Amino acid sequence: MEFDYTNLRDFIKSNFRTLKDFALFLGIGTTQLGQRLSNKVPFTQKEIDKVANGMPCGKLDMEIIDSLFFKKK
Repeated sequence: MEFDYTNLRDFIKSNFRTLKDFALFLGIGTTQLGQRLSNKVPFTQKEIDKVANGMPCGKLDMEIIDSLFFKKK
């Protein structure tokens, strides 16, 4: 199953500016992030949780998390 990460890419641009900064936030490399965004490797629960609960702006609603990580192609 493939996911559409368009909303996640927009979120990254709005909140982190670059993929590199988002990868640093997640604690992974840019190559690993690229693999996730191209559906070659899934995002881990730990990575999704970090976005959901570790943002400087506070916890994100489940609806937002769903649109970022679970929108199907």
